[in-house]
Amino acid sequence: MNLELSEQQAMMQEAALRFFDREEVVQAARASKGAVDASLWSQAGEMGFITMRAPEDRSGLGMGLMEAALICEAAGRGAAPLPIADGIAACALLGQLEGEAAAALLEQASSTPISFDAQDGCIRLSWQSDAIHAAMPNGEARIIAGGNAARQSFEAALTERTLLRSAWLVGAGTRAIEMAAAYATERKQFDQPIGAFQGVAFPLADSITDMEGGRLLLWRTIWGVAQQQPEAGALTAMTSWWTATTARAAVRRALRTFGGYGLSDEYDIHLYFLAIDRVALAEGDPEDRLVDAGDRLWAGTTTALPEAGDPGLDMGFTANEEAFAAQVRTFLATVVTPELQSAAATSTDGHLPDLHRKLAAAGLAYPDWPREWGGQDRSPMEVTALGRVFEEFGISRIPIGCTNMGARMTMKFGSPELKAEVLPRLADGSALACLGFTEPASGSDMYAARTRAVRDGDDWIITGQKMFTTGAHISDYILMLARTDPDAPKHKGITIFFFPMSLPGITIQPVDTLQDERTNITFYDEVRVPDRYRLGEVNGGLKVMAAAMEIEHGGEGYHIYHHSLMRAALDWAGSSDAAGKRSIDKPAVRARLARVRTHLEIADLMCRRVTWAIEAGRMTRSIGPMAKMFTTEIYMADAADLAALAAPGTLAHKTPALAKIEESYRQSIGQTIYGGTSEVHRTIIAQHHLGLPRA
Repeated sequence: MNLELSEQQAMMQEAALRFFDREEVVQAARASKGAVDASLWSQAGEMGFITMRAPEDRSGLGMGLMEAALICEAAGRGAAPLPIADGIAACALLGQLEGEAAAALLEQASSTPISFDAQDGCIRLSWQSDAIHAAMPNGEARIIAGGNAARQSFEAALTERTLLRSAWLVGAGTRAIEMAAAYATERKQFDQPIGAFQGVAFPLADSITDMEGGRLLLWRTIWGVAQQQPEAGALTAMTSWWTATTARAAVRRALRTFGGYGLSDEYDIHLYFLAIDRVALAEGDPEDRLVDAGDRLWAGTTTALPEAGDPGLDMGFTANEEAFAAQVRTFLATVVTPELQSAAATSTDGHLPDLHRKLAAAGLAYPDWPREWGGQDRSPMEVTALGRVFEEFGISRIPIGCTNMGARMTMKFGSPELKAEVLPRLADGSALACLGFTEPASGSDMYAARTRAVRDGDDWIITGQKMFTTGAHISDYILMLARTDPDAPKHKGITIFFFPMSLPGITIQPVDTLQDERTNITFYDEVRVPDRYRLGEVNGGLKVMAAAMEIEHGGEGYHIYHHSLMRAALDWAGSSDAAGKRSIDKPAVRARLARVRTHLEIADLMCRRVTWAIEAGRMTRSIGPMAKMFTTEIYMADAADLAALAAPGTLAHKTPALAKIEESYRQSIGQTIYGGTSEVHRTIIAQHHLGLPRA
């Protein structure tokens, strides 16, 4: 994956943002009342925006679809009253057609608005009677091309328009949320900025996350179109549905943030409300796009795709990453016997010690560790690819994930003595680790921990209890947060330890859960822990935990289950019932499955964006929480939806696929809690992405 814009793309984006972020554009939006502003269109034409996709030998710039999307997103941010998505797509079409009529229209396009829809003052292109017609503003009509090739080109232009409208909606929806956040920072109620209230901040955090996901989905679709991937047509429909639906929700939330002022002409947010509806609903009910997506994915329908050029981005796995995944798949196919696969489970009960040791011996348990500690120095994205393969085989990575966090913190903050003791055991698969963060009274506020660690010479005496210590019953070490200075502020008086679970004074009590998964309460009765098991400075636990949470908040470890849910749903839908009928043959079922597939694509992209950002040095405080919150919340929503769609069979576990769907529903609820609840992550997003005051 590579999300870095090229220098040329960045320059074009900057120019477009400057152009559309002008008072003149705002004034045009205020005055237009939905009509096209001809003067603004001409200015955009002079900038080269309208004809940018036409070939250079036809007076265009010969730019790619990605560049056009950047222009349209900038136009959306300004709520520009012009059909720029239509215009760019129409000019790309005219640039491909032979004949004087098409050339003449292309010459006019920079000064005269051009659209595929009927709008006053526009040149309107349409497909009628096996030909492309151009209806002129003066009433004149022309036929500019005909035949099957022209039909394909026209259909491809409509696909391009759909994507560019989606880009416009991403820009407009994002800007609406930013406007609301700025207002919520200034507006006070009850002596507090209203942005400090969760009822205001959380919906805005949800919507800005949705818009970020929409941009990633759009870029992934453009990349797929550029490669002419078979699913690109379906992705286009999915992108259209998602951006239309979420942009409309975003601007509603934004307008309500302004309260009564949002309904007045005093604030410009109402312009975005109207403009977003005009674009989002221009092709009819957005829900129909899900029907299109389902038909393209599972009913064999197709749509023409435009020539996209080189997007400059890479939204997939590299050849090396794919090769590593294939290597892991081959290895697992060899060592995972049918007996092992039947014993596998999502929970720690599915931990298979013999298989774990084989993975460790092959360097596949922790392949991204440094070679000096038994790893292969694999990249984070290669590990992401590996995780997908593990899920294909149903192999639990929960013990590996917990162990990895303890090991990573030891590598970074442990003494040479501690590293020499624990890392070889973890690397060869003979030991595991668990996490001791949560306590019965603290929940997601782990810094409110009451478990005490008191210094006694070269040792620490630890007393307290931890809740939800998943894997404690199979672990050899625990990564624990303990309070070492009760008088300091809660974030400053903590220290992190990584010590053996075999020390005297530790008791483990099982806790059964809704997910049929065992977790534990662990008790610590004056456990004597040598100081060599301390990580980082005394009372410096915040620094250690910040590094640990960067791993925890990536979202990938939670998102992986979404893939299995989708596979189970397709297995169910594609199976014949007693009457020989398949659920997937119903358009309504295909649409529901397309909704889940859309969510899965976005969740996948958001998680991989975290991995890319870490590798590329582009990590921000909000990227991880966005991924974790979105992926777990959407997984829960999809699992609930599919459990209902396949009911009542899911209740009775009539088939393995139905059992998996129902199990996923129960499992999904916990995912929104582990690693910090969704509310914690919404708080981080609101503060660090939108700049809202601390709740």
